[in-house]
Amino acid sequence: METLTRKLGIGAQHRVISIVGSGGKTTLLYALARECAAAGDKTVLTTTTHILQPCEPDFLLSSGLQIPLPSGRIIVAGTPAPNGKLSAPSAAVMDSICKNADRVLIEADGSRMLPVKFPSSTEPVIVPGCNLVIAVAGLSALGKPLQAVCHRALLAQETLGLLPDEPVTPEIIAKLLLAGYRRWNPVVLLNQADHEFERSQAEQAAKRLRAGGIERILILSLRQEVKNNHAGTD
Repeated sequence: METLTRKLGIGAQHRVISIVGSGGKTTLLYALARECAAAGDKTVLTTTTHILQPCEPDFLLSSGLQIPLPSGRIIVAGTPAPNGKLSAPSAAVMDSICKNADRVLIEADGSRMLPVKFPSSTEPVIVPGCNLVIAVAGLSALGKPLQAVCHRALLAQETLGLLPDEPVTPEIIAKLLLAGYRRWNPVVLLNQADHEFERSQAEQAAKRLRAGGIERILILSLRQEVKNNHAGTD
């Protein structure tokens, strides 16, 4: 079975990877971390914003950083916060992570658990050593009012000339991604393609993304992908 790492075009040169957007970032973060660790990589999962503290038994939480890093383990680096989340590690720890890990996987964007997002001028938070950005968008937003499913919907309305009750279409998903993330030359993952309807709508969005200059686009269901990968290890 082809791995997510291969499907996303992640090569050995992509050591520091930032995941941005909405609609599956954390699922992707965990799945990629497990693939990298299984391949023997010294793998660190962290954030430049905030993430929920993982409760995964195979993840090792550390507010500092163990040197040397253990091979085949997933280290979660961050600063514990009172709300049960992790904030970004210190600049010194982040620098050490990027120098010593084989793979650094960073959640670099907040989304308040909504399927699509339009970032502000200060988002996402990308570290200087990042050499791959993956932008995620959730297809569950399709057909729903923009203001109900888009993080920073008001900013998207003002910037892109959209209406608050306007149903989300493939064109709108493409607009959000192009205007919000194109400057990072990302790989785009159109997630939640659970059925043929979502897949066909995603193809329309992908056409608009390619016309806008984004070349690397993947359409899939992370939920199904993770389920199939788990089934393959039983």
